[in-house]
Amino acid sequence: MKKNIDLNNVEIAFEYKSDADLKNTLMIYRLIQKPRLVKYLTKIANLILQYKLPLKFLLKKTVFNVFCAGQNRQEAARTMSNLKKHGVNTVLDYVAEGDNSDESFRINLDTILTNIRFVGEQSNDSFVGVKLSGLEDVEFIKKVEVTNVTPDIKTKERMHVFLNRVDQICSLANQQHVKVYFDAEERSTQDVYDFVIESMMAKYNKGKVLIYTTLQMYLKDRISYLEYTIEEAKKHGYLIGMKLVRGAYMEKERDYALQAKKESPVFDNREDTDNSFNKAVAICLKEHAVVHTCLATHNQKSVELALELIDKYAITDHFNKVFFSQLFGMSDNLTFNLAKNHYNSSKYVPYGEVEKAIPYLLRRAEENSSIEGQVSREYELLRQEKSRRKI
Repeated sequence: MKKNIDLNNVEIAFEYKSDADLKNTLMIYRLIQKPRLVKYLTKIANLILQYKLPLKFLLKKTVFNVFCAGQNRQEAARTMSNLKKHGVNTVLDYVAEGDNSDESFRINLDTILTNIRFVGEQSNDSFVGVKLSGLEDVEFIKKVEVTNVTPDIKTKERMHVFLNRVDQICSLANQQHVKVYFDAEERSTQDVYDFVIESMMAKYNKGKVLIYTTLQMYLKDRISYLEYTIEEAKKHGYLIGMKLVRGAYMEKERDYALQAKKESPVFDNREDTDNSFNKAVAICLKEHAVVHTCLATHNQKSVELALELIDKYAITDHFNKVFFSQLFGMSDNLTFNLAKNHYNSSKYVPYGEVEKAIPYLLRRAEENSSIEGQVSREYELLRQEKSRRKI
């Protein structure tokens, strides 16, 4: 790692925030340091939304403005433009949650395709995020066997529709030269999703990488799957896009395993997850000739490891092969200091109407409050910048 990089330089980290934005963000982090308070505020917010109380503006002025890029693409574009001024790219994602109807899936598909066109017009350095669960019912996917994805005519027809939706996304991304990150989801659906995205990478990642899959490294089988995908790519002559995350469904996965009387698919402790994540980073960067990697992490040690490996493996074109990404409203110290030092750094920028996006954002706040040390670190860095500005 270059010795002159200070990933905790608060002046660079929060340069993009006005004094008012900084104070508001500091206030939110002061509140979410306490998990019990977060749960209480979540209940209040849900009541406001459920009964359509005339207090939506309070939600928009607080947690929404900190963790969301806007209510629509136009507002998101202003956020994207502001970030771009500081060398930070974006991963655009519409976060409103729909139902499991075909109409909802069609709307989600149209939204994703529009986002790809929108991002293509904005910047070739930006990305689009996609959740496959927004394109087909999760309960249907759980019943599909990867070794026999078309066991009967109805399943065959339905899978064809699903695959066509995914292919439309990848085809347009190819035309627009926009990178797409397909999110990982519940383990019970992951084998099917892996199969689908592998086929898309084989089709579209020839000589360039536009299609990225996501590995949740708290899953015990992901290192072996990573090694398998690399061998398959080498064998069949395509490139891999690999986004690495630690994971987002830990308690749910453990509960599912307990109910099914099976071994939990996730590691039992944080240390094993960290080791798994860092091992995956090392594998991907060593194989940089075939793997383009996104480290979607707020863990500073993992980022520092990646910087060291970029130097170790002499990845001179790392700006086009190694990406760092953090959530909007979090870990600005990593995002902006990396960008300042000419690494490809991005923010995941969710957007959506307040009433539709708030459930997602509240869950995000609750998740963050439960991560040991995360919120307190954020709060301390914000406090340091407020003190430096003397405001």
